[in-house]
Amino acid sequence: MSILDLPPTPDTADPVVLPGLLSGLGITKSRVPEWITDPGLIASIEAGLIDIPDELVGEGT
Repeated sequence: MSILDLPPTPDTADPVVLPGLLSGLGITKSRVPEWITDPGLIASIEAGLIDIPDELVGEGT
């Protein structure tokens, strides 16, 4: 599946692509908070096995 397989956005809607959707499709890696330093936990988050809420990730990570 690629981003081209997604349904078109209606003309009246603002275009929005959620980071979770992109990482779920394997297009981008999941964002990891800077305060997480355990390599195994980082790998699990990047693989999408653990979901971190956006409010815990913060901006710029």
